[in-house]
Amino acid sequence: MTERRVPGTETLARLGLDAAELVGGHATEDRVLALLAGPDGGALADALGDLPSPEVAALLVRLEARAPKKAVRKAIRRALYRLAQRGVPRPAAPPEPEQSRPAAVELEGLVSAVDGRGDRILWLMRPLATGTLLVAAQVNEPAGLRDLQVVDVGRKQLRTTRQRIESEGLRLVAASWRVLDALLVEAQERAGTAEPGHDYLRVRPRLTTEPPAPPAEPVSSHAQPPGGAEEAAALAADSIQLIKEPEFRAWGPAPEAAAPYVEEVDAIRQSPIVLTPLQQQERLREVLARAAAALYPPATLARRLAGTAYVLAETRRPAAARLALAVAAAVREAPARAHEVPFVAALVGAGVEGLFASPEPEREGALVLTPAEALRARRSSRPGHTPG
Repeated sequence: MTERRVPGTETLARLGLDAAELVGGHATEDRVLALLAGPDGGALADALGDLPSPEVAALLVRLEARAPKKAVRKAIRRALYRLAQRGVPRPAAPPEPEQSRPAAVELEGLVSAVDGRGDRILWLMRPLATGTLLVAAQVNEPAGLRDLQVVDVGRKQLRTTRQRIESEGLRLVAASWRVLDALLVEAQERAGTAEPGHDYLRVRPRLTTEPPAPPAEPVSSHAQPPGGAEEAAALAADSIQLIKEPEFRAWGPAPEAAAPYVEEVDAIRQSPIVLTPLQQQERLREVLARAAAALYPPATLARRLAGTAYVLAETRRPAAARLALAVAAAVREAPARAHEVPFVAALVGAGVEGLFASPEPEREGALVLTPAEALRARRSSRPGHTPG
């Protein structure tokens, strides 16, 4: 014979609960929860199932999620089932309390200046529980992604690596990770099909799920760009000063690329046809214009200058940064006249020997160097460095 179940009202009275208050929805929820957590929790849940009231059903649904004991939670579900059989439907569970999302992990970015080959280093770093996820890339303007390394490193190793790189003359400065991310996406697209292990688009989800921004060079608040074409041209007229900056010492053209123009200059200088100085200079200007367009395409040069201007500005050289931005603006505005910008002419002349040379008697004892001579002197005074 089964044991007779104690009527619910008796259990409620024994536990000090008023059935009328429960049916009317006036019972203290925390007190009921405390009793459910006690030794009579299962019996209390059964007793509540004897009260056919929507308020009791709602109370049971709310307490089911809070009850600490599994047996009590099962008893609450049985009580709700009995109530449903008596015409009291189970109410919907209350919505989950909105939990504050953990703060998104902010990535860090570092970038170098552009070197003479158009290469630069981009680092993206995501903090991990025990270190840092480092994405280190070598990007070329305009060829795209050249190398990609993805490693988990300790913070000490990361500092050591950065110090070693900077001791070799390659400065890394902080930049917006979103800007660098966009440059990496652009670089991957330019490079085309990636080799295994060198696909940034596959690595990117480990850093962020945000859509990439449109590609653009980083902009520093420390160097105001020229306000218009006239100001850019005025600043660019003094751009020979840029050769003093170590970032530009290896920007001269590669010997093999400059070789055809060297031959043209030699042919003009040694022409059996007697040319007046004016005719000779006119032909040399034509060589300069063609060499500048081929060796330093204006769009590519402008991007390289803008990227390097950011590093100049972030390393407390705002005047040089403004000059670089001015040259970038000038060659974008008038690409056919880029060779007239002193800095561009100096770059070409540094690789095309004889382009600016005067007859030797006239140059003897000269105190003022030509742009090409100044750049060659600067390059020869310090060894070049190219990031590998």
